[in-house]
Amino acid sequence: MKKITLSTLLILVLCFFSGQLKAQDGYTYTLVDNGAYSYTIAAVPNASASNFATSVQSYGFTIIVPDGVTATITSSLGSSAGATFFNGTDVAQPTIDGYLITETLGSPGSLPAPSSGTTSPIVTIQINGSPTSGILYILANNSALATAVTPLKAFMQADMIDDAMASFTNVVDPNASALTTPFDFDFATLSTPTAELVGVSVYPNPTTDKLNITGVTDITNVEVTNINGQLVLKPTSNLETIDMSSLQTGLYFVKVQTLEAQKTIKVVKQ
Repeated sequence: MKKITLSTLLILVLCFFSGQLKAQDGYTYTLVDNGAYSYTIAAVPNASASNFATSVQSYGFTIIVPDGVTATITSSLGSSAGATFFNGTDVAQPTIDGYLITETLGSPGSLPAPSSGTTSPIVTIQINGSPTSGILYILANNSALATAVTPLKAFMQADMIDDAMASFTNVVDPNASALTTPFDFDFATLSTPTAELVGVSVYPNPTTDKLNITGVTDITNVEVTNINGQLVLKPTSNLETIDMSSLQTGLYFVKVQTLEAQKTIKVVKQ
């Protein structure tokens, strides 16, 4: 794995960002939690009527990890993605480190037609060790860091036009965030509370849409699972009010966690 300094970052080739993407077609990146400190960065197509499969020539994005945390690529679209490490201190961010992940495919890879709305895995990474604090996230293109060090911006050189020509342009917006939620993960949610929460309750129960959690003010994580143990909801904001309107009628288990304790409550969705 390569290591990079700020001076090297500033002279990286910027040709990846050439080309203009169409207003409608294009991609953003999202972060998928696979469990066991494994995460996949996937490409999400913008809403489009195009039935033409996307041909990918190269791509790249930056992931940010807490200072001292390391990551290893375990799979990628073309099986040869490289991760270039940089120390956050070199970019005036001493509390974080980062990896610039890029890959140029020997033969263009294919993604499903944007009209399918399919989220496609691009790179899977393994976080080393077992961190229980700090946040893993994909760097937004319009963030202060990406704006100051432009080679860190996400891109995808791809052909999305059905014209019998191989015309590769950047189909990720360099001036927007280029992200679709979720795009981050808080390692604090992986710490294992040993005590049971006292005084926490939910209402209304049964519920038809919104479920309110009361009796606790320092919630760090909420997970909703079905009767088969499958995770069906994992909100990342406003953890005191959970929107269950999208779930089917049935019995669910809502696990509420703080740094010190947790409690699982049965909830009926009507």
